[in-house]
Amino acid sequence: MNNSNNKRNRNQAKAIKNGNFEAFNEVYSEYYPKLVNYIYKLCKDSELTEDIVQETFFILWEKRNSIKIELSIGGYLFKICYNEFLKNLRRQSKERAFLDEVKATQYLQIFSTEENNEQIILVKKIIENLSPKCKEAFIASKFENLSYAEIAQRMGISKKTVELHISKAYSVLRTKLKVMVTLFF
Repeated sequence: MNNSNNKRNRNQAKAIKNGNFEAFNEVYSEYYPKLVNYIYKLCKDSELTEDIVQETFFILWEKRNSIKIELSIGGYLFKICYNEFLKNLRRQSKERAFLDEVKATQYLQIFSTEENNEQIILVKKIIENLSPKCKEAFIASKFENLSYAEIAQRMGISKKTVELHISKAYSVLRTKLKVMVTLFF
């Protein structure tokens, strides 16, 4: 970056830090399309991209007092944007895990009546055929009601690995019971 761009960046950062909304609008006009392209390449979802970029500019304005004037305003925006993208991924992962848990509870309720003994046997067989670690994590979560943190500690693995094992178990259950999923969900 040349000297005039550095000076321009510092001036923009300083103006925004001082609450200059015109400077903010200039930065918005300059960086909005760049950030949209950047995030869209990561998530391939137009609506989500718009939300993340809008949130990025909201954060810039809300945290304008903490802007370091020597920073590149563009670099600062891209960092905020990327962090918002990661935050969204984590939230989506948690939502998927919750939905998987609800579905598993539904599976267990469906298969827990006397007349569904065949389905109970099928589910037990599927669980028995899971990989040892996957099976251990799933049973600890669903039948022993342990939290992911407790399972991770017991198994000597990370909480994220526990999440992966349980997601894998749900995936296998969904695949093997896809006829039941179609009927009930």
